[in-house]
Amino acid sequence: MNNLFNLAKSGLNVGQSALNVVGSNMINATSQNYSRREMIIGESGGLATAQGFYGYGARVNNISRVYDAFTNTQLRDSGSKLGALDGRYQQLADIDNMLGDVSDNVSVSLNNLFKSMATLSGDASDGPARAAVYSSLGVLTQRFNESGKRLDNLEKSTNSQIDLSVKDINAYTQQLAEINKQLERVQAQNGSAPADLLDQRDALLESLALQVGIDVTENKITGRVDVTLADGRPLVFGEEQYKLATSPSPSDPNKTIVSYVNKEGKSEAINESSFTKGRLSGLFKFRNEDLELARNELDQIAFQMASRFNEQHRQGYTPAGDAGGDLFKLPDMQVFANTKNTGTGNLTNGKVTDYTKVNAEDYSISFDGSQWTVTGSDGRTVPATLSGDTLAFDGVEIDVPAGAASGDSFTLNPVAGAATGISRALASAQDFAASDKVDGGPSNNNNLEKMLKIQDEKLIGKSTLSEAYSSLVGTIGSNARAVQSNMTSAQIDADTKLETKQAFSGVDLNEENVNMTMFLQYYQASAQMLQTATSLLDTLLAIK
Repeated sequence: MNNLFNLAKSGLNVGQSALNVVGSNMINATSQNYSRREMIIGESGGLATAQGFYGYGARVNNISRVYDAFTNTQLRDSGSKLGALDGRYQQLADIDNMLGDVSDNVSVSLNNLFKSMATLSGDASDGPARAAVYSSLGVLTQRFNESGKRLDNLEKSTNSQIDLSVKDINAYTQQLAEINKQLERVQAQNGSAPADLLDQRDALLESLALQVGIDVTENKITGRVDVTLADGRPLVFGEEQYKLATSPSPSDPNKTIVSYVNKEGKSEAINESSFTKGRLSGLFKFRNEDLELARNELDQIAFQMASRFNEQHRQGYTPAGDAGGDLFKLPDMQVFANTKNTGTGNLTNGKVTDYTKVNAEDYSISFDGSQWTVTGSDGRTVPATLSGDTLAFDGVEIDVPAGAASGDSFTLNPVAGAATGISRALASAQDFAASDKVDGGPSNNNNLEKMLKIQDEKLIGKSTLSEAYSSLVGTIGSNARAVQSNMTSAQIDADTKLETKQAFSGVDLNEENVNMTMFLQYYQASAQMLQTATSLLDTLLAIK
């Protein structure tokens, strides 16, 4: 009789536990980060007798969390790839939309300038035609300004997103270090890791992987994870967190760089090209490739256009007989001193000596204590000539300073800011120098005819101004479409990996409904057994 009560009691306990597990699964079925729980039922032992073996009932052997490390690793990896593409595409699409606006862009305004000049060539003294040329010059420079400023704003936006990404990374790694601490403490007390903390851990790892590519090592006993960057440097090691930090670049104050902070608190700038996964890498790739390409090409077009037009316009004369001046004004050349320089000298007075040799690239100019070295953006050594205090290379001259110390360095892009800073130099329409003679009369349009031919000149490599702009639009558009296509594929892959994870460790409500019905009947049967045992006991007690 006593064993019958024990059987009923164990059945009720197991049934109640099973219903709790099933209920937890059903309530959390819509949570993406929840891993299904499974209960393992075993025997409670028994008694061997001459008549046979009598079991003592059932017990809960284990409540396990359904989890597969490989599946989770695959999901994190696909998330990292998607994050990289998404971080790049969001910014790249903005440039593509701006440059590819067929109704309002630099190329349209440039063509309108040549059209207005062609109209003026019919009668160089035509006041309204001169006004149209003057207006077209203003509209063209405005289009350059707007495009250049938009690219500048994209750089600022990218810097802000890099800073935000780093903050997210630090927040996730801090939480992971805290969860590691809790997991080891609870495991030491109870002998097993709590499933809810493991779910939180995996959710944090997925979020972290979206921001940066990571490698994860898991302690299968405690549930603790150690997280490293792709280059092997730790982000989380047990209860310790290692942070990333952002700061202005020493060589370019407009650029935000990311540094790794080691255990001693010392910061070291990371190699951005080594980051290939996660949103952070996508932002790096956009800034270092797409944005740099768009900005350099646009600045080069503005610079070469202005330089060639100015050259030709200075050879002409206005209706009043005055020599033509510059048609466009370009911003002054900027040289940035590395903030880690120890010397007192600074490069100044950068000027163009031959605009046809000027390249749109970032040069590094360094001093080793005895000589100056110029390095191109691709790492090549650029031939440079030092004459007195003037350093000349690639159509540019710069005054080198006294007081420069060994190890000092500077950066320079000769055409940087040309698009943003270009402006119309003429004060009025009557300052346009269409004639090639002082006394040629108001209808002389010979210099204007030469300016019209600029539209067919190969000013940028083997391309005209319009061809160079079309090439830029085509390159950016092609890159944007390629990234978008890759992002679509990466999204499909990520969805597939998520479905695989959900199929393995997610909750199937139909299955849980079946389990609930089964364990409810199991519980009811145990209750019926208890009722039977009670009735038998009452009957026995009633016998006198």
